[in-house]
Amino acid sequence: MKKNHNISALVTLTAGAVAALCCLLNSVPILNTLRYVLIVLVIFLIIGRIAEHIIFKINGAAEMAAAQAAEEARKAAAREQEEAMAAAMADMEEVTEDEEDEEEA
Repeated sequence: MKKNHNISALVTLTAGAVAALCCLLNSVPILNTLRYVLIVLVIFLIIGRIAEHIIFKINGAAEMAAAQAAEEARKAAAREQEEAMAAAMADMEEVTEDEEDEEEA
């Protein structure tokens, strides 16, 4: 499973950029802009980490379910193959018994 740990960083940087642009467009003083951006970065870092954890947990569960389904399909195919071989062997035994009966008569 390829893990992508850039989710929280992308969320954080995007939120920081939006906050900085909003402050600059509204002519907020630079010191207040820095405070707001720092607060936004910390909050969205936490949100990004939580989202990253949830996504990885869901992906792990999906991969586990897929592996189980593949294993069950493999076992079912093996069972079907064994049943087919057993049926073929039973047919072969019936044919040889019929031939033996004809030879005796």
